[in-house]
Formats: sequence, structure tokens, C-alpha cells
Amino acid sequence: MNYQAQLAQINATIKAKHAQIGDIMTKSVASGHTPSDDDEATITALEGEIARLEKNAERLQKLIKSVETAPNPTEIGGENPEQAKASAEGEPIPQTTDQTKSVKVESNLPQGIGFAQMARAKALSSKLASKGDFVSAADIAKSCGMHPLVIAELEKSAVVMDTTNSGVLVPTSPLVNEFIELLRAQTIIDKLAKYMRAGDFNATIAGMATGATSAWVGEGDPKPVTNATFNSVELKRHKVAGIAVLTDELSRFNKFNGDRRILDDLIESNRLLLDLTFIDDQAQSATRPAGSLHGATIITATGSEEAQIKADLAKLRQVFIKANLSLTGAHYIMSETRASEWAELTNPLGAPVFTGLQAPTGEKTLNGLPVIESESASNIVELIKPSEFYLADEGQVEVSYSTEATITMPNKTLVHLFQENKEAIRAERFITWAKRRPMAAAAIKYED
Repeated sequence: MNYQAQLAQINATIKAKHAQIGDIMTKSVASGHTPSDDDEATITALEGEIARLEKNAERLQKLIKSVETAPNPTEIGGENPEQAKASAEGEPIPQTTDQTKSVKVESNLPQGIGFAQMARAKALSSKLASKGDFVSAADIAKSCGMHPLVIAELEKSAVVMDTTNSGVLVPTSPLVNEFIELLRAQTIIDKLAKYMRAGDFNATIAGMATGATSAWVGEGDPKPVTNATFNSVELKRHKVAGIAVLTDELSRFNKFNGDRRILDDLIESNRLLLDLTFIDDQAQSATRPAGSLHGATIITATGSEEAQIKADLAKLRQVFIKANLSLTGAHYIMSETRASEWAELTNPLGAPVFTGLQAPTGEKTLNGLPVIESESASNIVELIKPSEFYLADEGQVEVSYSTEATITMPNKTLVHLFQENKEAIRAERFITWAKRRPMAAAAIKYED
């Protein structure tokens, strides 16, 4: 019990004893006479106890005042005399089991919204800095009422690294990971990534273009000579950038729908470019990886009837079989529209022609092989073997901001950010891929 608690208890006792004296006097007045000898003795005893208690109360008040004015008051804690003594001597106050339990703060934000808020705070900070007003992204997040986890991530990223705290010089942000997870759930390349071979940026990998041959050899017979050919696969350092253009008002105010729009625009722009690049037939350049159909066999579709579709698919599979490439692990890539159309095809008996295409999205199959759906594959059906690809993915996103640039929109119109009082947030991801062998993919092409 501390001094304040003792003083409160004494004051309560004094009040109770005064009440007892009051009761005795009230009874005497009501009966019309002075207190009896017994009542006088009781009152005298109570007054003596009150005087003693008041002296103790005065002492406690002085002690409390001295503690409050002391330069470094020492708080005494502990659950037993030994811990109390150690605490009084300056050792840390022992903590109870409940006090030592760690507290984990979990986000109640929809996935990816925290990343959008973080990007918006950094964008506002950069804009103010360009005008000479230096306000940290963390302070902006606080003033806008952003989620505590967003504020914590921004404060952590603002810490200057030195020899005392450089355990992780580039810490992985869970908010960035949320954005990456959302993006990976939507792109063709990321859906195939787990089946691909790991590669490194700016690396050249030697490989075999055509297979070697072997044979059983009898004693004294000549050994067979192989005609295997070799190639080298180069993985450059490519990056894909998604840009979200927003008005100045949208970036300034803490609107959930605004954060959702930023997130959706960044994901959609990245997804569209990654999908279109991965399934095209363009060669690798300094700014982009080669499409999976570069140098691949392209079959012209013969029609949309059941027999024609089946014949074209058989030709497509024969490309792999003739190249001695197993179909194990292969995937089809087609648009959701085409998958839905083929799922509705029935034979003369009314049974579905392609029953595997009637499964839910993500579970569809065709000829026993998994199907990946993307509207970017509007005029092709591609057969691809992901294990014949190398993939290099940094797994991080860099966020940049501008109010001065001129942006070319998807419809080819130009947006002058400064003139139209708009801002742009850019999310860049370092990722590239390359085919291990040219025959790793083939496709059927349909008329637009």
C-alpha cells in the first residue's frame, strides 16, 4: 500500500468516527438532556482517536509532498519482499506474466489498401517537398487519419540505418507484400511462376537447344556421335511500371474509395502490361523480355466447330510431341470468353464437349491440362510448358511520384499533370523471364 492509499484510509476512518460522535449527540438532543456519563466517555475516546489519526494524516501528507518534490523518485514494485527490495535499490521493476505478453496489432484494412495509403502519403510528401514544405510521409499519414500500421511502416522506413540497427538494410514491408500478392493472383506469369526455373538478373545461362542421343554399344563397335546443339539464355534486368493518375483533391483527402481506386489502377496497369508482354511474339530488348511466342510455332485456326477445334488442339499438342517435349506440367492459356464459349459446346447427344471447362475459375482443364484465363489472350489459345522458362523476380515494388510529367494514357491521349492539376503515382516492379528452349510454347491463332 502506498502513501496515498494510507492517507485515504485514515481520512475515511476519521470521517467515520466523527459520524459516531454525531449520532451520540443527536440522540441526546432528541431526548432533551446532555450526554450520559457513558456517552461522554465514548465521545472522549473517539476524540482521542481522531486526534491521533489526524497527526498520522499530517505526517503522511508531508511524506507525499517530499516524494513529489524529490528530483528522482524511485517507484518500488514487485510481488514479494525480495523483489520490492531489489526494486528499491534501483533494479528494474519486475514485470508480471500479463505485462510481458507481446501485443500484436493486426490490420483490419482490406488487402492492399494499406499499400495505397502509403503510396498516397509518400506522393503528398514529395509534392510538398517540391514546393519547399518538408513534411514526412508519416506525419501526413497521421494528419490524414490513415491506418496505424501505415503510419508505423512509414516511420520505420524513415529511420536512418547505422551500425547499430542495420540488421535488415532493406526491410520487407508487409504492405508492399500485400500489393505483390494481389498482383500475383491476377497475372499469367505469376500464376505460372511456381512451375518455372529460378533465374538471376543480368545472367547468361548455357542450355541445350536440341536433345542429345544415346545407344547401346557392343564390344568393339563405334560409339554414337550426338548432334546436340546448344544455346545461351540471357536474363536482363527489366522492370514493369504501372501508373495511376489522380486529381489533386483525390490524393489530399482520406477517402477509402480513393485508396481503392489507386490500388486498382496500379494493379490493373501492371497486370495488363505483364499479360500482353508475356503472350506476344516480340523479341527481347533492353527494356522488355521476349514474349513466350517469340520464335514459336503459330497454327492458324480452321474454325469454331467441335471437330475443327479438336483438330487444331491436336496439331498444337503435336508441336510439343514432335519436339520430344513432354506435356507433363504444360498449361493452356486462353481468354475467359473463349473458355465460356467452349464450355457451352455439346455433342449430338447433348453432353458437354469440354467438361473440364465447366469447372470454376482457377480449376478449369482442357485435355487434362490446367487452363489459365486472361482476356489479354483474346485471339489465341497458347500451350506452354512453364518448366522450360527461367524467371527472375525481385519481389519488391518501388513507388515514385510526379506532378510535372506528361503521361500517355492507354487511349493515346496526353495528360499534362501540371496543367490539369493532376498527380501520378508509379509502382515499378523488377521482373523478367526467358525461354530455356525455343519450343517451350506454341499457339493457335484465331481471326480477330
